[in-house]
Amino acid sequence: MIQVLISLVEIARLRRDPSVLPASIVLLVIMAAAYAGSSALQSWMLYSNDRLLARMAADLGLTLATFWLVLAVTRRLYRYRQTMNAVLGTSVLLTPLLVLLIALQQPAEMYYPIKLVAWAGSIAVVVWYTLIVGHILKSALEIGFVTSIAIAITTVIVGNAVLGKLFPAAA
Repeated sequence: MIQVLISLVEIARLRRDPSVLPASIVLLVIMAAAYAGSSALQSWMLYSNDRLLARMAADLGLTLATFWLVLAVTRRLYRYRQTMNAVLGTSVLLTPLLVLLIALQQPAEMYYPIKLVAWAGSIAVVVWYTLIVGHILKSALEIGFVTSIAIAITTVIVGNAVLGKLFPAAA
């Protein structure tokens, strides 16, 4: 498991591709459970207990379905397990940064320097995550980096839009 963690860190650093991960269904279940846990933690911090399990399940299901669709359309479904292990695992690696940024939201309301750090940090994490997903898709789909980044941006936007429609913010 330590080797898997090292591989995920290298993928997040854009130095390795998903082919270094095993195409194991057991690892996929572990990564999906870890992703679900990190999604639940972030949802709890942002929305308290408001439909926590539904948000977590929708996030996980949407992520799994989106990448399945992308790989199916490009006839690369045989890479699904490795791709999902990379996407889910690197997402979990970013969770501590996201939790820290979410925790800064309340103090940021009172102190502008903290607000600036939280805003810049949020932008940096979103850009980094998009680069990671683009890097993973570049290898999985055997396409150029610009195209993979465009697909990654699309998946992030579509995912957020669908979750926003499913769970609209309270007015």
